[in-house]
Amino acid sequence: MSKYMQIDIRIFPFYEKPFEKCFSNIANLLRQRSYTKLVERGASFYEIADALEAIAENPDTPPDLRDTISPYVEKMMRLKEIAREHLLARRLNELDQMLYRIEDVFEELENGF
Repeated sequence: MSKYMQIDIRIFPFYEKPFEKCFSNIANLLRQRSYTKLVERGASFYEIADALEAIAENPDTPPDLRDTISPYVEKMMRLKEIAREHLLARRLNELDQMLYRIEDVFEELENGF
């Protein structure tokens, strides 16, 4: 590694409209479960997936909500793990495809409420 330079590959959010306008159901869920800052700063799906996993695994989450979101969360976390492997290996085309698939799961969750 260079002494004065580093390679930085990051995933950052890009929403044409604010996250909460495009994904109002998910935004409401995050706000209700005390993840307001993620909504306010328009966090990436990559980051929001972790919050949704925490909600799904929290024993205080109502069972009906857990049952609703868990299948989506499990799917997005599997995809996120694959995406992470591509990110670490610098396989950017494959990473991009996984991010598209994660987006699809978010859209499915949004419409599943």
